[in-house]
Amino acid sequence: MGVPTYSVRFETQDDFLVEYADRLRHGQALLPLAKPLPPGTPVRLKVELPDRRVLYLLGSVIAPARRGQSDGATQVRLALTDEQRSVLESCVQGLTRADEPVPSIQLDDDLDRDPTGVSVLLVDDSVSMRIELGDALRERGLRVRVAENGLVALSAALKRPPDVILTDVEMPEMDGWTFVRTVRARPSLGQIPIVFLTRLSDDLSRLKGYRLGVDDYLPKTMPPEEIIARLQGVLARRRQVEVPAETSGGNRGLRGRLEHVRLGSLLAFLESERRSGALQLARGGDSCTLHLDKGTLEMVEGLGHFEHPHDRVFQMLSWTEGEFEFMADTPLPAAASEQPTTPLTYLLMEHARREDEAKAVM
Repeated sequence: MGVPTYSVRFETQDDFLVEYADRLRHGQALLPLAKPLPPGTPVRLKVELPDRRVLYLLGSVIAPARRGQSDGATQVRLALTDEQRSVLESCVQGLTRADEPVPSIQLDDDLDRDPTGVSVLLVDDSVSMRIELGDALRERGLRVRVAENGLVALSAALKRPPDVILTDVEMPEMDGWTFVRTVRARPSLGQIPIVFLTRLSDDLSRLKGYRLGVDDYLPKTMPPEEIIARLQGVLARRRQVEVPAETSGGNRGLRGRLEHVRLGSLLAFLESERRSGALQLARGGDSCTLHLDKGTLEMVEGLGHFEHPHDRVFQMLSWTEGEFEFMADTPLPAAASEQPTTPLTYLLMEHARREDEAKAVM
């Protein structure tokens, strides 16, 4: 009598990602059967992957599923070849590069006012970090789940979405960059606030995070009370600002803080990418909007106590705190033709020259 073959099909891409993170990558699978097979029984699985490839996997029954798993399911240990592992990994990589529209969801209005009961998914490959920070947040009333890398966190979030994700960047198997990109591409997770808990401090890395959809950056040395306060701020901003579906994922705008990314670095990036749109800046009671066309400054609105638009830009280049948001492809105001078109490189170089002159006088 030959080895029986059982078909395994995933209803959604997310179902496959969860199964891969929980079992397949460890060489295991759950086989839904009305009548469990005895341990040691050889089986063959016909696995239909989301990318339409089919794998035939050999294995043997370990034991009936543990309590809490699918009723009637049987645990199988798989004898995966290197080629089969490679196919599974490439399928996961293809899904984590997906760029699907993300619908807007309603966040709980109470989350930004009272942190008690807020669910946090803490992602870090450091065991001590997961224990120490996790316990500190729990002691202050937050509900915390932990994961050792982005892949495990993705499975946890898909099964039970958290209110906010607090994640490290440099992790094995799936790092923070891939994790953020994957979360932002999932319809059920796209609007969950994501905060990087990291030692990264350079502008380019932080800009990369903002492009992918990171909401805030926190240093790993920050006390728990301050972390909770920043999480409340992130939740409040997310509640106030809805991200339209057409700007989600890879096409979403940039939004962040000038404490994390200097305006000069941001303008240099927008020029190098030849971006068009409106860059809104705010600090205290001051606000200003820079209108760009293919990386060139077309118009400056606001900060009216400076007559020349260039002087307004120079003033903002000295800001070390505040918030920014870039909305892509915003139409230029009709009055844009009345102001001189200026390369951003010129403004950055002129600002640097003026600063050097000011230092020489001192």
